[in-house]
Amino acid sequence: MSVSSPNPDVATITLRKVTLRLIPFLFLLYIVAWLDRVNVGFAALQMNSKLGFSSAAFGFGSGVFFLGYCLCEVPSNLILHRVGARRWIARIMMSWGTISVAMMFIRSTSAFYTLRFLLGAAEAGFFPGVVYYLSHWYPEAQRARAIAAFMTAVPVSGVIGGPLSGALLKLNGVFGLAGWQWLFLVEGVPAILLGAIVLVYLTERPEVAGWLAPLERDWLVKKLADERVGRDTAQASAITAALTNPTIWQLGIIFLLAAVGFYGYSFWAPLVIQSLTKSSDLGVGLILGAISAVTISFMVFNSAHSDRTRERPLHVAIPLLISGAGFFGCALFRQPIWALFSLALVPIGHCSAYGPFYSVPMRFLTGAPAAAGIALVVTIANVGGFVGPTVIGVMKDRFEGYGPAFFLLAACAIVAALLALRLRRVSALQTSSS
Repeated sequence: MSVSSPNPDVATITLRKVTLRLIPFLFLLYIVAWLDRVNVGFAALQMNSKLGFSSAAFGFGSGVFFLGYCLCEVPSNLILHRVGARRWIARIMMSWGTISVAMMFIRSTSAFYTLRFLLGAAEAGFFPGVVYYLSHWYPEAQRARAIAAFMTAVPVSGVIGGPLSGALLKLNGVFGLAGWQWLFLVEGVPAILLGAIVLVYLTERPEVAGWLAPLERDWLVKKLADERVGRDTAQASAITAALTNPTIWQLGIIFLLAAVGFYGYSFWAPLVIQSLTKSSDLGVGLILGAISAVTISFMVFNSAHSDRTRERPLHVAIPLLISGAGFFGCALFRQPIWALFSLALVPIGHCSAYGPFYSVPMRFLTGAPAAAGIALVVTIANVGGFVGPTVIGVMKDRFEGYGPAFFLLAACAIVAALLALRLRRVSALQTSSS
């Protein structure tokens, strides 16, 4: 049987089994990771006034997470490549869960900054590690959809986390704990428990997947091996080459600019929505949940269309333009309903770009260089995670409103979209050489 032209049933059944086995579990892990990363935005609805945090202090504390994340991202992913995804992802989850729970004990800005920095250092390597891990299970033609299916955890965490966080804040005073303390406790413990399950559940590579039939396993191993050979002969498989690859740096800068806006949105959206709608804590959570539910459908559609057409740059650029338009609208509109509608375009656009975007590095990297290259892209991008929340906090204190900051974030998203269009030349070269 030819691997390049397999029995359609073998290919379809194999990939369906892989998807059912891996994606729901990894999806769950990322929901928990994302909740622990951004739940500080909901905690701010009570915590800022209770602890006397200014907008600038909250913005810096939210963003300092990414300094710890960026410092440890590449080393963490290289360790994952060496010791295996199963053990390293388990370590990441248990350590970040412990630190997330410890957030309930903060009493000062210094403790807030320290724990947020440590949380970022603990989580470093999780997302690029999973993306790298998926590259060992999915051929290139199916990879964007697999990554998008995993990354729909970001908007789904909003569907779940918004109402959940709002409800936990209503526990204010129960057993002597503030609502924001309950939030950190309840949302931190699952990471610790799931970390232990990772050790038992995850399979390192298709070669040792006992849950695949021999014919299915052989097809997948050969298919992936054939794709790797093409990439290995095209470029030297050296970590240094990956870390100095111009396209890797271009990708990192694109999503650095995009992340400035998205993480600004992620940490400040609860406060912005409350200021627009005057809703209760639970009401804010329900609104964010609804926005996240709509985001999922756009995210899945864009990634599926990208896989079907084998086109990536336009499927990144157009969503980023939508995200930028959302920031512009939120800054310009005075009517709350139109400002809220515009704000919803930010996650819809940004998240829709995920699948096509993170499929690009695996088109020309493999092995340890792929692990290092993906981690570098995420590291560069997450500098924007520090800049976005911090800029909003500083500019809000200075201008007494969100408008000027939103104009700046919109400009960043539009420049990112224009840079993404330049990937068309890179993509064409890769296609012609494959």
